[in-house]
Amino acid sequence: MNHLLMRDAVTTSRAELTNSLRHYWAFVTLIYVVMFTVAVLFASMFGTSSLWVLIVAVTFFEHIGNDVFYLFSSIQHHFLANANAFLRGAAWICVYIPLAIWDPDLRTLSHLFGFWLIGSMLSFTLFVYASWSWPWKASLSLPFQLSVVTTTIRKSFIIYVTDLCFIASQYIDRYLVTLFLGIKLAGVYFLFWTVANAATSFLALVLQQQQRPLLIQAYRVGGSSAHCQLAWRFTQTTALATAALSIAVGSAFQIFLPWLGQPSLAADLPAFWLILAGMAVRYLADFAAMGLFTAHHDRLMTLTTVVSVGVLVIAQVTLLPLAGFYGAGGAMLITFIGIGLWRYRLLFDSLLTSPESRQLGA
Repeated sequence: MNHLLMRDAVTTSRAELTNSLRHYWAFVTLIYVVMFTVAVLFASMFGTSSLWVLIVAVTFFEHIGNDVFYLFSSIQHHFLANANAFLRGAAWICVYIPLAIWDPDLRTLSHLFGFWLIGSMLSFTLFVYASWSWPWKASLSLPFQLSVVTTTIRKSFIIYVTDLCFIASQYIDRYLVTLFLGIKLAGVYFLFWTVANAATSFLALVLQQQQRPLLIQAYRVGGSSAHCQLAWRFTQTTALATAALSIAVGSAFQIFLPWLGQPSLAADLPAFWLILAGMAVRYLADFAAMGLFTAHHDRLMTLTTVVSVGVLVIAQVTLLPLAGFYGAGGAMLITFIGIGLWRYRLLFDSLLTSPESRQLGA
């Protein structure tokens, strides 16, 4: 639901945006109220840990905070978006760890989640302050329309399928690597994967946060042709940035590898570079998926994402027993080269077939 709301937030008015948000967040809050009530009842009636009550509260504010991050990104308030992420994901940790080192009594899960909750609540306070001038009062004075929620749920189901498949394609290889190579080698793979993922995660934060609303706006204002031309420019920027940062991260890892005190890792460095290449290609393929989403090609985006999971599993199952680590990286590379080419063909099909675009290209 959040994906659809944030796509509309790029070009909609503040009045329409606040009305959509109050319906969506009312639905979300109702779900968490039920979860919170169940946690309290179980803790009081069956003697389960009261920590679950705190966990539900943290999860609720993290959920809203994640929504706010995408909201600020969509309306191009990038400083506020990153401030929100910093308060939720880093600021409270910077306070908690020194205090926990100083006072051992703070080294409990209840204190940990308590500090986490404070960080998440502070990020929500920042949103309240930043959106104070929005027409919340006028929006809340209007009658609640259940149809707004049900319609959004119905429209967002296909996006939900995409998200599930996206997460599956990100993490299914961990289970397959463990199954075929064993837990010890899986630990090495996790290390390589984490280092490679650092590069693409940074790019997603720096590039996609700014590219996504601009692509949505281009499609709303100029249609498919304007969207495709902007997407092509962003594709070139993304490809260059991905290659440069991946090489930089890979080189830095290789330089600092001896300091890890794990000489056995050096023998698998070629596999690391293959995994790094696979993650880079995956990021480029995911950029194309974002391009399809911003152009409202939701069904095509979902289709390619569902197929990517099946192809990746088949490739991993086939190559892992034959090539070990090289099979893990090779499966990722093969899968997302194919999926990426398919998505880019779908994304730029209208640009390639448009007479106006052919004249511009000539």
